[in-house]
Amino acid sequence: MNFGNHSHQKINTVAILGSGPAACALAILLCRAGLQVAMWHKPKTAPLIVGESLVPAVIPMLQTLGVEDAIRGFSMFKPGATFNLSKEINFSFFFKNLTGTTAIYAYNVPRDKFDIALLEAAKKNGAMVYESPANLECIPNTDKVILTPDTLAATNGFFAQHPDMIVDATGRVRLLPKLLNIGSKEGTRKDTALFAHVDQTHLDYEGHVHTTRLDHGWSWRIPLPGRVSLGMVINSQHLPKFGETKEERYDNLLKQDSVLKTVAANAQRITPVMEYTNYQLISERMFGDGWVLVGDTAGFIDPVFSSGLFLGMQGAFKLAQTICDGSQAAFQQYENEEKHHLKIWQEIVSYYYDGRLFTCFKVGQSMQNNVMVKLLYPHIDKHMGRIFSGAASTSPYSVGLLRFITQYGMKGEDPSELMIR
Repeated sequence: MNFGNHSHQKINTVAILGSGPAACALAILLCRAGLQVAMWHKPKTAPLIVGESLVPAVIPMLQTLGVEDAIRGFSMFKPGATFNLSKEINFSFFFKNLTGTTAIYAYNVPRDKFDIALLEAAKKNGAMVYESPANLECIPNTDKVILTPDTLAATNGFFAQHPDMIVDATGRVRLLPKLLNIGSKEGTRKDTALFAHVDQTHLDYEGHVHTTRLDHGWSWRIPLPGRVSLGMVINSQHLPKFGETKEERYDNLLKQDSVLKTVAANAQRITPVMEYTNYQLISERMFGDGWVLVGDTAGFIDPVFSSGLFLGMQGAFKLAQTICDGSQAAFQQYENEEKHHLKIWQEIVSYYYDGRLFTCFKVGQSMQNNVMVKLLYPHIDKHMGRIFSGAASTSPYSVGLLRFITQYGMKGEDPSELMIR
């Protein structure tokens, strides 16, 4: 849509490309607001999808969307998160202790069932879903894209004319950014994520997502019903010595990494191995003439704190308000807030990789007998714990406290001892 000199432009019809959690959340909210919404759904071909561990900040969204009961039925209850940094240094966070958060629990979800539950909810709320491909074309010398005539015709009259807004929720496919040559800012890390499901691993606490420092890189263990999702995030330069294929590399890492040999000594892989390399991207532009990006298409940071799905769904809720407003100012605010939240998470993730985050926790624990620390520790613990609930990026105070502590709270400790190698 050409905003031109108009401060508001009424949006009545919306085409959403994609059908992941952000797309479905957006569709549900827009349908409830009375808009006419169609989604283009490409059935999943990948056996596994990153984003199986939810954070508590997602729970109120699931409740608003009316899907929590369905998701609870097939998921693993998640009461907290555990970080294994060395043989001696481990931290566990229990969401029930994180006062001031909107939820004190979360779920670990089989993503195939999770995505289906959201898609069914979108249909139930009135979204039209097409499984045929959605093709787009650019209008020369403009910033506008439209559905091709054959794609529009395939709606069989649901859209009598071109929809007012096209939303790209295609995830890492990044359909519109590629079509419009929209650049992206990459993070500094060049990691590869390999993950699969295994039959069993050691878990310190039932239901906790476990984040574990490896000889090189780090690993996640997400307990799911009847299995465990086990992923490894390794600097790409270390991978060739473990084999030529992703399966060889995964299986050999399980056998050869000194930490994985301990926590997953008897694990048997029961799924194919998935590999991701193109993350830590933030799109330079997120909206234009009649189009907007949401979810991983707009940006994705890192799997370390399970923030990806939260950020995508949070963006969908904000975008629903933006589309209902319809003004250019609202779209600009949406882009600004998305970039801000992504950059905050990029900063938080960097404190994990360079060792500063947990060095501060280590110092805090070692000084709990200090009178001043006794007074301050519960307050600091609460706000630092917000990182693991997903709420950190929406609290300027929590972020400011995190910056202060990572700069001044290490008391001469060397953070490189806990950095990700």
